[in-house]
Amino acid sequence: MFEVSTKARRNPKVAIPILIFVFLFCLVVDNGFKFITKAIGDDLSLTPSQVSLQATIAGIIIGIGAVVYAALADSIAIRKLLTIGIAFIVVGSLIGFFGQSIWALVLIGRLVQTIGLSAAETLYVIYVTKHIAKEEQKTYLGFSTACFQGSMLIGVLTGGYVSANIHWTVMFLLPLVLILAVPFVLRQVPEEENVSVSHLDSTGLGIVSFMALAITLTFTPVFIPGWAWFVLALVAAGAFWWHIGRDPQALVQREFFFNGRYVWALVTVLLVYSTQLGWIIMFPYMASDLHGLDIDTASALIAPGYACAVVVGVLSGWIGKFLPNRQAIILALVLIAAALALPAVLSTVGVWVLVVSIVMFASGFALMYAPLVASAVYSIPPEKSGIAIGFYNLTINIAIPAGIAYASGLMDSSLSYSGILWILFAVAVAGLVVYVVSDAIMRRKEAA
Repeated sequence: MFEVSTKARRNPKVAIPILIFVFLFCLVVDNGFKFITKAIGDDLSLTPSQVSLQATIAGIIIGIGAVVYAALADSIAIRKLLTIGIAFIVVGSLIGFFGQSIWALVLIGRLVQTIGLSAAETLYVIYVTKHIAKEEQKTYLGFSTACFQGSMLIGVLTGGYVSANIHWTVMFLLPLVLILAVPFVLRQVPEEENVSVSHLDSTGLGIVSFMALAITLTFTPVFIPGWAWFVLALVAAGAFWWHIGRDPQALVQREFFFNGRYVWALVTVLLVYSTQLGWIIMFPYMASDLHGLDIDTASALIAPGYACAVVVGVLSGWIGKFLPNRQAIILALVLIAAALALPAVLSTVGVWVLVVSIVMFASGFALMYAPLVASAVYSIPPEKSGIAIGFYNLTINIAIPAGIAYASGLMDSSLSYSGILWILFAVAVAGLVVYVVSDAIMRRKEAA
């Protein structure tokens, strides 16, 4: 019914606008839902740790889904995978909207929706690396960083406005706009004739998925105590180590974990990225309880931070010409830690403290991403860098929901907001120490 246009066949750049639209829209929806956690909890009488499951488990699905879609893209055309992803988004959104008064259905709707959302970023990056000339790829891949930071800004503002002025359930209706994108996807994204049959490590993905879930439920336990989930996470880690040692087509090989820079970068990521949404998800609660602000106003306070992050992300290539990787990473980590300490000390002074904190916090993460990735894959052969980056991003998507989980769990306790922020600060400082010490050791080894 929909034929690929002749122009799209000749010029793959024709598909970039529609791919970026779908990519950005999906990120906006996901980030919008993360910010309206408080509104959902208030409406359904849920505790912060209960309602945070719609963000934590969704985050795990985003990470695992990225790896799955990346593997499937070798054997299934990108246009078909993207269409399937949009179908999941629509079905999940309808489940959530019509089941809005039942928490289980809202959660199921979010999870089904997220299976589709996870297709967007991965498939855009794969399309660029497959169809755009190598000398131009950096420019188009740079759009993904800007889109991610921009989606945080737009998602927060959209979620705040919708939940404060209409109703949070309208967030389930917004993704239906993607139905209108399907004809453009089928017309503008070219068919691929060179797809090949690839091996999907379903066992490895299953073990990693369970491990990620167990780590998250360690902080927000369901069915069994948190310590039991932690033990299961350790068992899953052992099973994954055994699996990658015996299967030559496993998700990653053991050699990745003998690469010092790569391993310590993953540890840094696991620590620092756990604070990212831990602070953001706590922000509207803190703004409301300490300053009497509604969620719409709280979202406006976050906007300057992510506007600055968009600028930093767009200029990251230019910044890299003047600031080497090591200095950029350390500066970014210091900004993140300082951003958490500031409201911990001055939480009741005024809302300006929260604004300054978010500007520093978001800008720090925007500055850190590119140089930390470059440092992680520095000594990994080019032919293996793809899976290395894939597992790196998977680690981010394990860290973020784990951070949401432990921050929400701390909010359920009697600990003050300042106390929680000091814990997040300590985690960020631990990440800084891990990076500085490991980098010094690696530099000595490389110089020997």
